Amino acid sequence: MPLYRQPKSPHWWVRFSVGGVKVRRSTQTTDKDAAEEFEAKLRGDLWRQRRLGERPRYTWKQAIERWRLEAQGRDRARDAERLTWFSAELDTLALVDITPAIIAKLRALRAAESSPSTANRYMALLRMILRKAEREWDWLDRAPVVPMVKAETLEPRYLTRAQAKALLKELAAFPQLQATAEFGLETGLRMRNVTGLAWHQVDLRRRILVIPASRAKAGETIAIPLSARAAQILRARRGEHAVHVFTFKRGPKGRPLPFVDANGHEFKAAAARAGIPWLRWHDLRHTWASWHIQGGTPPHVLQELGGWKSYEMVKRYGHLSVEHLRAFAEHRKGIPRKYASLKQR
Repeated sequence: MPLYRQPKSPHWWVRFSVGGVKVRRSTQTTDKDAAEEFEAKLRGDLWRQRRLGERPRYTWKQAIERWRLEAQGRDRARDAERLTWFSAELDTLALVDITPAIIAKLRALRAAESSPSTANRYMALLRMILRKAEREWDWLDRAPVVPMVKAETLEPRYLTRAQAKALLKELAAFPQLQATAEFGLETGLRMRNVTGLAWHQVDLRRRILVIPASRAKAGETIAIPLSARAAQILRARRGEHAVHVFTFKRGPKGRPLPFVDANGHEFKAAAARAGIPWLRWHDLRHTWASWHIQGGTPPHVLQELGGWKSYEMVKRYGHLSVEHLRAFAEHRKGIPRKYASLKQR
């Protein structure tokens, strides 16, 4: 009999075989008519897959389960938050039923609830999962296109030296956070690379640290040379924690714990007191890059220092200095000798 009951389960179960493939699973329903309908559909789907070579109808739920198993080097809490948001619209759908119209609806809903950049992070996750289903898992013949929300291009905001000094002064009541912020200004590292920094990534003798590909946004391992001040900040942290470089304590007697989010209330309150209420943690990276350009660092060098995969990202700071172009303005008939090596770049 294909339908039967399990002693410890209230649901109906199915048991049958198609083309030598044995099936035994719960219908997830206590209604017998619904269970019979489930069994008939499942049997028909398996028959078409075995006899006609049809692709199984994988569901969105199955896709996110596999994604969670395979995703490496990602912020799982952030992914979970975004996948929970998608669940209201997608949990009942097969992947092949996620149409451009449904994607457009999701994009509009997300854009209405958040900024364009936040909406695009949600849509990027949806696109990654659908592309995995097509290109790696062979669950889709073709993944649907997932357009991003068009966002206005804004100039990167950065601190003056005086503003940075005022910020660090306001953070003095939180020494761990102050050190983290100053290190960010010295290295230009993204927040997760600073807060997640471990001692095994650091070589103080050679004054370098390494960001592994799994934690680099561009997906490639990068080595970061440390300024004298950055190295000094790290040396002052030695002995506080065996694994993590930057930590905080809960309460006066709390044990050191790794940072989760440095862009929290204390940071924002200190920024407001310093007269820069618009400041976000990522603006420290913009500040570092802007200071480099203003100090004469060539853009192609800044690209390597910042771990940017695309030169387009560095060009956002180009208007802050034209010194690297000045020599070309004086040589109309050819490239200045000292810049000849750049011709091949």
